[in-house]
Amino acid sequence: MHAVLTNFGSTGDILPFVALELRRYGHRAVLALPPSFESLARGHGVEFVPVGADLRGAQDDITQALLVSPERIGAADQLQTMFGPLAQGLPRMLTDLRAACVGADVLISGRVQPAARMVYDLTGIPFVSVYVEHSGSGGGHPAFQEAVRGIINPVRVGAGLPPFHNPLVDQESPQLVLYAMSQHVRPPPRDWPGHHHMVGYFFLDGDVLGWEPPAELRDFLAGGELPLFFTFGSLKHEDPDAFTDLLVEAAQRAGRRAIIQRGWSGLARKPLPPGFLAVDGMLPYAWLFSRVSCVVHHSGAGTCSLAFRAGVPQVLVPHAYDQFLWADLGHARGCAPAPLPAARLTAEHLAAAIQEALVSPLIREASAAVGERVRTEQGLLVARQHIEALLARLGRAGSAKDDWGDDEAPGARRNSALERQRARRRDF
Repeated sequence: MHAVLTNFGSTGDILPFVALELRRYGHRAVLALPPSFESLARGHGVEFVPVGADLRGAQDDITQALLVSPERIGAADQLQTMFGPLAQGLPRMLTDLRAACVGADVLISGRVQPAARMVYDLTGIPFVSVYVEHSGSGGGHPAFQEAVRGIINPVRVGAGLPPFHNPLVDQESPQLVLYAMSQHVRPPPRDWPGHHHMVGYFFLDGDVLGWEPPAELRDFLAGGELPLFFTFGSLKHEDPDAFTDLLVEAAQRAGRRAIIQRGWSGLARKPLPPGFLAVDGMLPYAWLFSRVSCVVHHSGAGTCSLAFRAGVPQVLVPHAYDQFLWADLGHARGCAPAPLPAARLTAEHLAAAIQEALVSPLIREASAAVGERVRTEQGLLVARQHIEALLARLGRAGSAKDDWGDDEAPGARRNSALERQRARRRDF
């Protein structure tokens, strides 16, 4: 099997696809990703093809704008202006991804790569959608849906494809949809279509094998009680120094040592007081989370998954996007106190939540129980089996259509009734 794996977004959106690469099972895997992820892919020894331009700056600007002015989510015209660079970059994404799929047997894509469904509709290549994050209910706020239509539909129409009413829902695969998340965290709806499957998380455990912590981190961990760990992923804060001060004050109020990951914000740029350590780079969370007392984080899907598996208490500080949904789920499963939205965060409230997470036997017990259940799942194995079964059913091996002018591809002829029915039934 020759598989092309693609997605768009932040590192958390990409790592599950690095984990899913299928070479260990004798298949060929190609990661077709934005250019900025080439070093990540090649660092794991996976074949890489660049797709589209480097839009990290535009992504950061959008996230920062929504963090500073969340009311913009209610104004479609403002969203469309912010999304302008993404709209300009989509035609090239489509061209690059379609070229990457020539000769491939299957296209495996995350939800936030809009070019993937277009490639399927144009070529008929077997198509698998993978959700590594929450879709929200019906594709998000109406203004957000309108803005996304303004990005995707002009490119679809320009390629001779019909527009979508709700692209974030309608563009998923009609053949196979995999949810790379745990049923013990988010039980699947009972009325899911038969081609939807919740398989478990995709963990990239290869990062842990043979990894040795820097001496400073090793010594800090051994130097006292288990510390807190603060991480906010690829988010960028408007005032990193002020946010660092808030974290330090909260940890001191709670009477705890702490590790602060600098992340994309550049937190902890100035010297920290005793009992604190700043760390750079991408630490293997699978190694670290079992060695800390509590993880304080932004509720990103990937960070949540690793914290759930580690069975460690969490304090959830959602900033944007589906982070609020994951924060609600973490609290609902008993693994964390009530979420603390970043827009209303104070050192006093954060300290109280940290104390609750650490002293509550209910949170400790629930976290450990969820961790035990999540560790029994084999998401990568089950996903591979579903993908192989799809290709066996279709009888497709190396037969994806490479003719760029094929207007009669199966995807282009597919009746939209199934998509409309699915959109009405799904509230996941």
